[in-house]
Amino acid sequence: MASPARNNRRSKDYREMFDRLPERIQKLALAAFKTFEQNPYHPAFSLHELVDHGRGNHKHKSYSVYLTSGYRAIFCVDGDTNVWYWIGSHSDYNNFTGTR
Repeated sequence: MASPARNNRRSKDYREMFDRLPERIQKLALAAFKTFEQNPYHPAFSLHELVDHGRGNHKHKSYSVYLTSGYRAIFCVDGDTNVWYWIGSHSDYNNFTGTR
């Protein structure tokens, strides 16, 4: 697996999805994001590269991060920056990535 970049940026789409999440999940996601900035390999994240099997809408070379038992976030690496572009429920994640 490639290494996540040092810098992090949240896309407009990510921010809009984030704003629609329940407040409790927003707080947990912010805390997870801060932890990720310090240690992207923290075992709680279950960081893994998404498989590109042609059924999903995720970008090539994207990575999934476990936020809570029911929520995930996705980023791709662009140069020296992790671009976070998706966040949502596990069910929506399965639909977005085409794993269902």
